[in-house]
Amino acid sequence: MKPHLKPLVKQLLSSRGVGRPGAAPADTLHAPSRPYPNGWFCLAFSDELRRGSVTTRPLAGTEVVLYRTTRGLLRAVRPQCPHLGAHLGVGGSVEGEDIVCPFHRFAFDPAGACVRTGYDKPPPKASLSQYPVREVNGSIYVWWHALGLPPEWDVPALPMDERQPYSHDTFDIAGHPQDVIENAFDWGHLPALHGLKDLEIGGAPVAGKPVSTVTATARGTMMRGSRQSYTLTVIGLGTIAARTVLPRGAGNLYVMLHATATSAGRIQLRFGTKLELAGIPGVPEKIGRAAALPAARLLSAVLQRVASVDTGADLLMWHHQEHVEHPKLAKGDGPIGRYRQWAQQFYTEPTGGLVPPLPSRSEVSRSEE
Repeated sequence: MKPHLKPLVKQLLSSRGVGRPGAAPADTLHAPSRPYPNGWFCLAFSDELRRGSVTTRPLAGTEVVLYRTTRGLLRAVRPQCPHLGAHLGVGGSVEGEDIVCPFHRFAFDPAGACVRTGYDKPPPKASLSQYPVREVNGSIYVWWHALGLPPEWDVPALPMDERQPYSHDTFDIAGHPQDVIENAFDWGHLPALHGLKDLEIGGAPVAGKPVSTVTATARGTMMRGSRQSYTLTVIGLGTIAARTVLPRGAGNLYVMLHATATSAGRIQLRFGTKLELAGIPGVPEKIGRAAALPAARLLSAVLQRVASVDTGADLLMWHHQEHVEHPKLAKGDGPIGRYRQWAQQFYTEPTGGLVPPLPSRSEVSRSEE
């Protein structure tokens, strides 16, 4: 990273926002010109939603209530109780396998059906509106489509140890998911902004395929001491997952970047780092395996801080970036034009503006499958 950017990035990392005297966030300067994209978007890392917990997250101009039952089933629902409209995320609770409304204590089972009231009377024929939800790669994804259509594809599972959580941060900034995911194909910014050297990179999105792969080798990555190879898995317009295989079979390093539209012109960036160790060098194999998981968790927190510096430079750019519909590309930029053509598959022009319709009541989560 260039030295003059470091003070700005440090301010970002300490405040969870981006500020620069004299420069306004991009969403305050012009009306958003692009609709929300369709697809799977991360609303939380897995460790943020423990059994019996309820939380509310913004998504595409609306809100989603996430909860996990006592048995571990994950659900995503529209916030309003169908009885009298109370917000399930404000005082709602999980009792066994049911989510209970705080207003009149109407309870709803994992299929969304109302199973009891707070008056010891028969429940009405009512059900919650459920969003399709998946838990994969240590992340919780919710499907959003401008026309309320069901999922057309699934999030691929990467070869990782699900026991190992991410060290992670979330940032609320101006921007659009398409510009964030474009980073995987904007190869020119890697030496210019991040200082990578001897960069060898390849891969381009394939028309009609929702997942793309980029492979790269470079010096100056998070593993500063040597030349490293890594693979980027691009999942729709919501996720870039980077995997680096450590030398001598030591394990894997994962860096996850999730971009989720929260409202017109605003996004939440979820950024996580996870180190998986096969053992500890110099320690007997049996002891090393037992100690690998706690050691990896500690090192993941350290690496998250290191990686945040480089990622912070990108966040600074996105927060003030205005989308250029017809960019003047130069040799060395990477396959940006092909990426933008590929990205069009994730859009459906919604009717009536940017606010999506309610999710289908008939769509049932498959998170427990």
